[in-house]
Amino acid sequence: MVPAVRRRLPWLALVACFAAAAALRAQDAGANSLPALHEAAAKRTAEWSTLTVSLEPRLVRFLPCDPRVRTAVEEVAKASDNRTVALTSYWNMASIQSKAQLEAIRGLLAREEEHSEDWTKDKTETEQEVAATTAQAAALKASTQQVPALASPQKSLESLAGTDRLLAAQAQERATNGDLLVADLRDLLKSAQARQSAIDEQLKSVSAEGQRWSAYYAARQARAQIECFIINPTAATTPPAARPAPSPATVRPLPPVTKP
Repeated sequence: MVPAVRRRLPWLALVACFAAAAALRAQDAGANSLPALHEAAAKRTAEWSTLTVSLEPRLVRFLPCDPRVRTAVEEVAKASDNRTVALTSYWNMASIQSKAQLEAIRGLLAREEEHSEDWTKDKTETEQEVAATTAQAAALKASTQQVPALASPQKSLESLAGTDRLLAAQAQERATNGDLLVADLRDLLKSAQARQSAIDEQLKSVSAEGQRWSAYYAARQARAQIECFIINPTAATTPPAARPAPSPATVRPLPPVTKP
């Protein structure tokens, strides 16, 4: 019986922990839903990739002082910023939902650990009752030979001992199942924590990559200005300063959500 229960426990944990996550996803409708944000990030990435691949072939067709050089680089730089914003928005929403699930698991684990303590205490008490009633029934049985009138009370005690043994078996089953559920929830918590750490690392990676590309496009603009200055010093303009990559403060804000 226990193996069958063991297979059901992960599903019990998943249903309880992710019901709140389903409600959270229902709240995040429209443009702020995780699928919509993922689609937007994929679209911005595709746009940026297309412009990046074609940037140098486009620039070689222009003279160094052609204003289209600056325009082309600015176009790709803007696409890069849009991609960084879209990816950051997606991973921010993924983090919000992941943290909500993490808190749900922690709450359920705390409740089940408390229940497990109660079930263990109940198991111990029922085992003590079984031992007491069994001992009383055995002692009374030994006295029935001298006092036949004790036969009826002795049978009642044996019946009571049988009931206590049944209750003890049920208490043992509850305690065992409770321990299994707690173990499953602890494993689930570790997995959720690992997922959250991965999301946090992804957010850092997106930010760092955005900063690198921003610096690259600023350097590419500066290079174009230097090339123009070499060809025609009077036509060259001041090279643009490096633009900072979009920070979390500039990313489109997401709607507030209520954790379960």
